[in-house]
Amino acid sequence: MNSFDWRNATPEQINLWRYASGLIVYTTITPLYYMGAIAGSEFLTYDVGKLYIALNLKANCSATVTVGPDYIVLYNQLNAFSYYAANNAAFWDATAANAKSYPNDLNLINVWFSRITNTGCDFMIFNGYRLNV
Repeated sequence: MNSFDWRNATPEQINLWRYASGLIVYTTITPLYYMGAIAGSEFLTYDVGKLYIALNLKANCSATVTVGPDYIVLYNQLNAFSYYAANNAAFWDATAANAKSYPNDLNLINVWFSRITNTGCDFMIFNGYRLNV
């Protein structure tokens, strides 16, 4: 995807664009690249008038072993749960007699969402577009 008008998009990106752009009646489309902390970012705040199209979304989860998995959740334009993403390696901790998870980074390609929430993921890279009403 090298152009603002989607001329050089892959077939998957064209399908994503056709579907996601029909979800809201947008007035502006803004190319957006973000690299930074998830906490305090605009991606956590729900707004009925915005929709993100992520050509690539990477989330860095903590490098510590946790009892539960680290994950991010994507919400749709109605602020309802849409997609849950986790990439954890589960193992049995014989000392604690409990199942634990070792998190790995997440890499999502060609997804759309209105906001995200996260547990244990603290840093992200977003490359895509923001549609605004």
